[in-house]
Amino acid sequence: MTLDLQNENRELRRQLRELLSEARENERKLDRFQALELRLVAATGLAEIISLLSSALPRASRLDHMGLLLSDISGEIGLELAEAGIIPVPGQLELNPPVRLPTGVYLGPYEPQRHGRYCAGRTDLGSIAMLPLRRSADMQSEPLGTLVFGSRDPGRYGLGVDSFFLERMAAITAVCIENALNLRRLRELGLTDPLTGLRNRRYFDEQLPMECQRARREQGPLACLFVDIDRFKSINDVHGHPAGDQAIREVAQRISAHVRPFDLLARYGGEEFVILLSRLDAAATREVAERVRQAVAQRPVSLADGPELELSVSLGGAVCARWDSRDEPEQTGRRLMEAADLALLEAKQSGRNRVVMAAARTGLFGRIGG
Repeated sequence: MTLDLQNENRELRRQLRELLSEARENERKLDRFQALELRLVAATGLAEIISLLSSALPRASRLDHMGLLLSDISGEIGLELAEAGIIPVPGQLELNPPVRLPTGVYLGPYEPQRHGRYCAGRTDLGSIAMLPLRRSADMQSEPLGTLVFGSRDPGRYGLGVDSFFLERMAAITAVCIENALNLRRLRELGLTDPLTGLRNRRYFDEQLPMECQRARREQGPLACLFVDIDRFKSINDVHGHPAGDQAIREVAQRISAHVRPFDLLARYGGEEFVILLSRLDAAATREVAERVRQAVAQRPVSLADGPELELSVSLGGAVCARWDSRDEPEQTGRRLMEAADLALLEAKQSGRNRVVMAAARTGLFGRIGG
């Protein structure tokens, strides 16, 4: 009897040690997850969130595989990743994967034929957790993505495994991604001209010093073109403001057709547009300006109420072809714009519907090449 009690006590102590060890491990796991959650919540953008998920989460969870598959029908996630220099990798960070995203939680054995498409075809995993990222608690809503955790241990994810930490991480990840996208949309609204859909003056002014800094670093030319619709006031006076708005939209579209995707085109205010052209010398910049001028002048705009409107634009350009490391980007940008603006003024005063380049004109900007 005494021996049985001793054995029972030993077994109970063993079970207690296991429970205490498991509790301590869960506490450590909770601490790691909470630290990561705080970093996710404090992240300022989608790129930072994805960086945390791809680097900190595998370390915190001791994962053998971590994948983030996201639905990006609008393309806004891909655009932000491209701006941050993040390249999607199949099975690890993937946008619009060629498989339907799971709508329910799965914890269980890893089957390469069934799950390999979510894990870049890996064959060395023993178990897997797949967690849908939902914007809300509505289980019927379409997930915005899926978190995939993989382990070589066949027993890590499966029946009897508590999924609380995993589902909590998925829920917080979904909220953080959605918040980052909403912040991006709000910022886009503040930096986009509502009439034309082009960038606005605020965005242009933010980007100009950075573009000057990049061009100085590369020691390549940077050109600025101002485009102004000729006699715009008379359009409003004769045909009304809706006609003026239509003219601005049409000119914006015609300019857009003649700039490269990586050039910066913005509506600077009223009937005036501004373009930053990288890696173009004065001759190439003049060619772009002439194409824009001809595109606007070659055919009239058909107004909504019937009549056709003849339009023309005047353009002033300047090119910074050589850079001095002592120049501040903000100061260089201002001088570049001032030179282009003065060239535009001369184009307007000398008859309109023409292109004037600052370099050939006055040499006002000492480092403008031509």
